[in-house]
Amino acid sequence: MAVNLVSMFQKVHESAANSDAKMFGVEIGIVTDTKDPDKGGRVKLKFPRLNADSDWVRVVQPAAGAGRGFYWIPEVNDEVLVVFERGEAHRPFVIGALWNGKDKPMKDAYQDDNSTRMIQTKSGHQIILADKKDEEKIIIADKSGKRTVTWDVKAKKFLIEAKEGDVYIMAEKKIVLSCEDLEIKTKKTGKIDIGDTFDLVVKADAGIKTSATMNVKGKRVNIN
Repeated sequence: MAVNLVSMFQKVHESAANSDAKMFGVEIGIVTDTKDPDKGGRVKLKFPRLNADSDWVRVVQPAAGAGRGFYWIPEVNDEVLVVFERGEAHRPFVIGALWNGKDKPMKDAYQDDNSTRMIQTKSGHQIILADKKDEEKIIIADKSGKRTVTWDVKAKKFLIEAKEGDVYIMAEKKIVLSCEDLEIKTKKTGKIDIGDTFDLVVKADAGIKTSATMNVKGKRVNIN
């Protein structure tokens, strides 16, 4: 089977080599347009070395398929690496994007021990996988860096942090908090607004303290 497969590829290569196909290997392209009229994730390119422009070119994406896969299209003016099917100049494919002397990696990505994996969008949203020994973390952050979700492996901590703005947890039905110990702290006011019934069950001791006045109001208050 392997021998037959090699023979088939050799015949394809000979067929292409005997035609007008002469674009074997890879070529550098510069993205000129990303507004694919068919919304198929294609781009247009110019080839500086060839002084030529392309039609719409497909872009290789991980796990691409029917309604699935990555959708990560290079930007206009990005440098990309292009291959040609069977060497045919009219069948290019973008297989990746390149950093260069002008467009450099993200500022915090490089580590001497190569322990950081990072995804960052053009506005600055980040997903960081930090693998440095004893400092392992997974971080998802918006472009400001002030609203983050962090998995701290060493500290065994899951942290949702908003250094500005608000945090909302919403559900159509039920929210359950299940843990060994629970603390709720506020620097200023606290409020609980219950739409219907409210039950508080304490299996051991309970205490309520206030430094000022406590008001208890109700249509009927029973103290047993």
